[in-house]
Amino acid sequence: MLSARILLLAGLCLVGASARAAVLPDAPCQVTASERGELAALVPGVIAEMLVDRGARVAKGQVLARLHAEVELAQLGMARIRATADAALRQRRAKLAMMDRTVARNRDLLAKHVISEQDLDQLTTDRDIAAQDVAVAQEASAQARAELETAQAALAVREIRSPIDGVVTERGLQPGERAGEKPVLVVQKLDRLYAEAVLPAALRAGLRVGSPVRLTFDLPGLAPRSAPIDLIDPVIDPKTDMFAVRMNIANADLALPAGIKCRIDVEVAP
Repeated sequence: MLSARILLLAGLCLVGASARAAVLPDAPCQVTASERGELAALVPGVIAEMLVDRGARVAKGQVLARLHAEVELAQLGMARIRATADAALRQRRAKLAMMDRTVARNRDLLAKHVISEQDLDQLTTDRDIAAQDVAVAQEASAQARAELETAQAALAVREIRSPIDGVVTERGLQPGERAGEKPVLVVQKLDRLYAEAVLPAALRAGLRVGSPVRLTFDLPGLAPRSAPIDLIDPVIDPKTDMFAVRMNIANADLALPAGIKCRIDVEVAP
């Protein structure tokens, strides 16, 4: 049946070559999601909770599932305490400020010959040591912040987030099951669909990206739609002498389901 349609399309194309345009009806096509993501866990673990079910609309970056992460949560808590504990740094900065004032006052006393140069040298050395203590405390604080970021990253990889705005179409695992290579969830972008068709090479020269195509659907109750061509395959299959085209279908209301069969009326320019 498909081969008969292909011969019909090729014949109509040849007949219409001398006309201004030829409309070639009834070319079969397939509606698919514009994006599809099979979401797996980044690290092995046991599913703690599934936050969405099939049919749920999700946003890019939304957490959809979590693995058990009790150890990572404890480590994060400890890292957060260390990263926010700045008492030692504040104490050492206060001591440095005091030493700065002391050195400044004693320079005036040295000018008046109230203290010796040795006394001032000792105070200056104490001030330099206080400055080094501040630097050590700053390094410890920076290390604590880095440890906090590491702990946050270790927790983040135990969350499964959606890479796209879309709809959950499959849920492969349940809480308590071990996440491994098998996808935990499948998310598809359904507010923008593709309709793909394979056509004879003889039609390729007459097609243009952006040209509207009329789509009809095999599923009862769905009205025909117009969708522009957004991709013409640059490669022709040498075995079949066929090439693929893709139409871009707006589907914000999700009224059109992915996976259904369709047919296109192709207008071929001379």
